[in-house]
Amino acid sequence: MGVVLMSVRLKKCRVCEVWYRPDPRTCRLQKVCGKPDCRRERKRQADRRWRAADPAYAGSRKSKIRDWAKGYPGYWRHYRATHPAYVQRNRDQTRERVERSRLLFAKQDAIRRDPVGYLEGLRIPGMFAKQDAIRRPIDGLVTFLVHREVFAKPTSMAPGVSGSG
Repeated sequence: MGVVLMSVRLKKCRVCEVWYRPDPRTCRLQKVCGKPDCRRERKRQADRRWRAADPAYAGSRKSKIRDWAKGYPGYWRHYRATHPAYVQRNRDQTRERVERSRLLFAKQDAIRRDPVGYLEGLRIPGMFAKQDAIRRPIDGLVTFLVHREVFAKPTSMAPGVSGSG
C-alpha cells in the first residue's frame, strides 16, 4: 500500500518573497525557497544573527592570531627566508591571479569596443559532427544578438533625419 503524503501548504520565501512549496519532510523549518541565492542569503542572515548574539566570538580568531604573532615577532620573515618554495608558489599564484584579472578586463574592453565583432567571433564552425546540433541554436542566438546590438546603437540612425522628403 502506498504512502499518502499530507498536502503541504505554500509558503512565501523570506528572501525573494515568491510563493514556493516546501519540502514535506522539513516544511515546518524551511524558511526560504530552494534557489541558491535565497539559500545563501538566509545563511548570511543566520550567521549575522549568531555573531551578534555572541560578540565575544566575532573577533576571537583574529585576536588569537594577533596575540600569537606578538609572541613570535619576525616569524613570517624567517619562514619565508627558510622556505623558498613557499615564496615562489605564492609569487606564481599572485602572478596568475593578476593575469586572470587583466584578461577579464581586456575581454570586457574588447566587448565594449566592438560588441558585434565579438558576437560574430562566437560563430566558430564545429570540429565534430555532434557540434553541429549545438552550433545551430547558438548561431540563431548570435544572429539575434547581433541584430539587437546593431539596431540598439544610437549611431545606427542619424538623429534628426526624417523619412519623408
